[in-house]
Amino acid sequence: MIEILLKNKKSFKAHSVEELLVSELEFQVMQFTDYTNAELSWLEQNYGLDFKIMKHFEDIEISSHFLENENQAAFHFSIPYHNKEKNMVEEPLFIIVSQTGLFLFMSANLDVYFNGMYPAKINSLQRINDMDGIFKFQFEFISDYFADITESLSRKVKALANEILIEKEFSSNVMDIITKYNFNNLLIKEALLETTRVLRLYIKSDWEKHVELRESVRTELNDLDVISDYIQFNFDRLDDLRENVSNKIDLEQNHIFKMLTVVTVCISLPTFIAGVYGMNFEYMPELNFHFGYPIVVIAMICSAILPFIYFKRKKWL
Repeated sequence: MIEILLKNKKSFKAHSVEELLVSELEFQVMQFTDYTNAELSWLEQNYGLDFKIMKHFEDIEISSHFLENENQAAFHFSIPYHNKEKNMVEEPLFIIVSQTGLFLFMSANLDVYFNGMYPAKINSLQRINDMDGIFKFQFEFISDYFADITESLSRKVKALANEILIEKEFSSNVMDIITKYNFNNLLIKEALLETTRVLRLYIKSDWEKHVELRESVRTELNDLDVISDYIQFNFDRLDDLRENVSNKIDLEQNHIFKMLTVVTVCISLPTFIAGVYGMNFEYMPELNFHFGYPIVVIAMICSAILPFIYFKRKKWL
């Protein structure tokens, strides 16, 4: 699917590049979702775009996420988001800026997610008059998105902390929940660091040195630094919650072990007495004693009760 925003602020969609006439396209933004190699070849032939960044975005080198030449500047951002199963995953978002216009490349899943979360903000793109404003909008949008997804996770972590620390209640799978939140936080942190590095590389680059635009990017970098602090706070809070839950589990296990110890002692003495008088020897002095049975029963009961009283006074119970 191809979505095009024209310079006259009208927009339309096309299913393939065969529906487009280059000579009639006066556009500002061209977005490709679930793009194909044929579409990339069409763009390369008609607009001279270089797609090296899209071929090497999985490289470890951070420099591969921002590439520039005399005709274009290309950006790769990793975007963490929640899929239909409510699991956090990440997918690439590519932005290529040239003298012709701005080109966006993303998956259909990511496009649906953005349109579902920010319909009004995306529609506001049509009210921007110049390319610098559209370029600035992309950076602001990414910065705002990281703020929103971090805030969403922070609310979940805070609710979990309230449940564990204040209400002192938690489910049996609370450690799995903490691990899940920690993993989500890690994905956001990694994507944020990568985004920050990409923006800094852009500021240092020679691509179209517009002072106002670069100052706007520096402002977004300051916002991303603040977001990074919140992410670190989430890590710290999750670590505290994990330690708190572990301590509570240890206390519960200690209490169980104490109970088992008390029960074992209370049962072992009557069992010992019963074992002695259950031996099949012919000559045992108490066998002919008239009150032997009730005395042994009383002894067994006392041997079970006395240890219980002792441990109760020792505050084991």
